[in-house]
Amino acid sequence: TIVLSCLSMGLAVAIGVAIATGRVYGGRLARATLTAYVELIRGTPILLQLFVLYYGLAAAVRLPAFVAALLGLALNYAAYESEIYRSALEAIPVGQLEAARTLGLSERQVLALVRAPQAFRLALAPMTNDFVALLKDSSLVSVLTVVELTKQTQIFATNLGSWVIPGSLCAALYLVMSLPLAVLARRLEQRWRTPQG
Repeated sequence: TIVLSCLSMGLAVAIGVAIATGRVYGGRLARATLTAYVELIRGTPILLQLFVLYYGLAAAVRLPAFVAALLGLALNYAAYESEIYRSALEAIPVGQLEAARTLGLSERQVLALVRAPQAFRLALAPMTNDFVALLKDSSLVSVLTVVELTKQTQIFATNLGSWVIPGSLCAALYLVMSLPLAVLARRLEQRWRTPQG
């Protein structure tokens, strides 16, 4: 569960940054295409997306269950991450950007030296919240036969003939993994609520 969540989040962040950058700096066609992707992903259930990747594409390409789970979670969360990054980029005061351009910085330098560092600070708390959500959503990949925490709990409960103890232990493990991250997200949000300058 932890490995799947970390890999999925890493890929989601990379794709999300690319989408957000394209929507902020890209041309009309790029913005329209990326916006359509974000709305499609956000408008359909993640479980359906997992089924399409694993079962729907099986005739053309048979993805291993773990790979389909990784891609499904990453592509889904990339859409949400991109909205966080886009909002963070657009939250930086225009005056700062214009001042940087006046000093002779190129658009790439403005992004790297002025806009991105502040946007990262704004995005960090929502990113942490999203990782907590992804950690819990990773339980959905059990439908693809990936043996993660929830699937292992199901197997154990079936063998035991009861869900009480296995279910309680599973819930406790998810809480142990997610609560510290939720606390961290709240603290980051309180500390870095608005951009400096």
